[in-house]
Amino acid sequence: MLIIASLIIFPVVVALLLMVIRNEAARSALVIGAVVILGALSVVLTVQYLLTPQSFVVPEYLLEPIHYCALAIGLACTLYVLVRAIRAKKILVILLAVGVGVLIVVYEMAFAHYAVVKADLYVDQLSIIMALIIAFIGGGICLYAIYYMRDHQKHLDHEGHELPEENDPALLKAARMLLQDRRHIFFAILFVFLGAMFAIVFSNRLSWLLVGWEVITLCSFVLIGYTRTKEATNNAFRAVAINMSGSLALAAALIMVAMGTAPIFELDLFIATAANSATGGVLALPVMLIAFACMTKAAQMPFQSWLLGAMVAPTPVSALLHSATMVKAGVFILIKLSPALGWNLPGLFVLIIGGLSFLGCTALSISQSNSKRVLAYSTVANLGLIAMCAGIGTPEAAWAGIFLLIFHAAAKALLFCCIGTAEHHLGSRDIEKLDNIFVRMPWIATFLAVGMMAMFIAPFGMLVSKWAALVSIAESGHMEMLFILAFGSALTFVVWAKWLGKALAVGNTSDPETGKAGKGEFFTLAVLAALLVIITLAIPLVSSVFVVPWLKETGVVLGLLPWIQASDVLGSDNLIIMSIIFLALLGLLLAQLLKKRPEQNDTIYLAGVGSDKDERGYSNSFGEVVDAGHRNWYMDKIFGENAMGRQATIMIGAVMVIFLVLGVVLELISL
Repeated sequence: MLIIASLIIFPVVVALLLMVIRNEAARSALVIGAVVILGALSVVLTVQYLLTPQSFVVPEYLLEPIHYCALAIGLACTLYVLVRAIRAKKILVILLAVGVGVLIVVYEMAFAHYAVVKADLYVDQLSIIMALIIAFIGGGICLYAIYYMRDHQKHLDHEGHELPEENDPALLKAARMLLQDRRHIFFAILFVFLGAMFAIVFSNRLSWLLVGWEVITLCSFVLIGYTRTKEATNNAFRAVAINMSGSLALAAALIMVAMGTAPIFELDLFIATAANSATGGVLALPVMLIAFACMTKAAQMPFQSWLLGAMVAPTPVSALLHSATMVKAGVFILIKLSPALGWNLPGLFVLIIGGLSFLGCTALSISQSNSKRVLAYSTVANLGLIAMCAGIGTPEAAWAGIFLLIFHAAAKALLFCCIGTAEHHLGSRDIEKLDNIFVRMPWIATFLAVGMMAMFIAPFGMLVSKWAALVSIAESGHMEMLFILAFGSALTFVVWAKWLGKALAVGNTSDPETGKAGKGEFFTLAVLAALLVIITLAIPLVSSVFVVPWLKETGVVLGLLPWIQASDVLGSDNLIIMSIIFLALLGLLLAQLLKKRPEQNDTIYLAGVGSDKDERGYSNSFGEVVDAGHRNWYMDKIFGENAMGRQATIMIGAVMVIFLVLGVVLELISL
């Protein structure tokens, strides 16, 4: 239990130190040291508990202080948001903050405070997987943030951001706020975020899970609004409003199960009770409310706007939200809930909303040229696919969902960080303005290509996981979902293939290399790329050592006989063959990158007679010299946000409301 407590408490201690350390060198050293320690702790956790999952009961003399501390933290989170909302006159946020605060107090003091549970904390193979993602991928993003935020602050200090000459007090105040160096707050919140995620992963006591849920909501609110511009502030309030609506649903669900004839205060007992209901009628509404909360966190349609708005934050925030924290908390809990889903109302709710989000956001991503919006829509789509797998409610589908979670975390961390570096050095995040990036920043383009290939090309893990999801859906009898998965995957190929072609295209070779990433920044990107490669090679090991044992252990604990028989969906032999193929392809790629080539003196033929091999010009059919170039087709009139975004959001929102109303009706009938 000491390791678990350390993983939760240590990041918070680091955050407190970062709040008072203003020296950049000392702050960087502390962040690097903290990331190394978190990685080491997560490895020790893996070695200690991988083969022997355990639950823990906190000593009774510590329970009372922890309860009051947790309550104080939860109330402090809602109070901070409430004060900010009152100042900004955000009526909806004010009402939500008051509602969440009241429900937290009611649940804790009226029900959970003196509840006796069999396990306060737990550690199993799935929580170990998530802990490794938080420590290594989240930690890697914190390292990247050291160098990114240094450039970010230099940009504020030296790129024309000066105090206005006008004597308008409001303008002067806004300018001073913008120029202020607040990186100590930024890094402190990053580490609080990590600590809260560890708390969510290891908490079996539902009241502690609720507090961790509120802390990550607060952290996302502060980080999204970090720059304190009007746009950032509005987007931060939108994010906190959507996520607090989920918190309201979560708190209401916990109160419902606490008021039942057999009160439940533990996550594993809640899942077991719901899973062993033959029809899914027992606890159906609480399960749906918790799933609703997870979908707000995972930005599923119709809630995707908060994650798109979060792109105004500095790139490390985007990378962290998409890979190791926040949205992953939502799908992590959904996967934990998967034994209670399937052919019942909550299962169909999660399956259909996830499937429609996957299809809708994949289509919307085609029309985007802003690289961060492409990544944001892609994140929502892939989280929808994970939700689909959870909603099916079979061990094979859960297997696919876990691997989708792992590979999405690794790939999106790398992609966001690459885009952040490219934007700093090339001056834009627009895909069409990143011409010739392979010549201007070859290693960054290579890392970017690796991240993109991981999202849609075999034998990278995302495509392998999608194939497993396809098999699971077919075997479950949800044939309508096969169309959604097949068509959505085809659209995914369009999104990534056209961007990959742009990233690897070579145009004007005389273009200067606009900027080189610093050594520290390059190192962190290389580490993230290496992690992605290692995870892909280790698919058979991860499956046999982490995922399949968790599925079997879950079946034993919950008394679900089919889950005990769970095994690799695609078979261990096939997974090993895929890893061998990937290793061979990796060797060929490295050989080509390291190979010394003689300078090419031949004129290149480019749809016409080449005129200049360096400028990539050619003579067209009219004898005119034209510079070579290419532009992608974004199909705005078909897949644009104006063409289908609002309609899709309204439609999926209506479907969600119908399911929730059905859940309430069934609950009333059962009473």
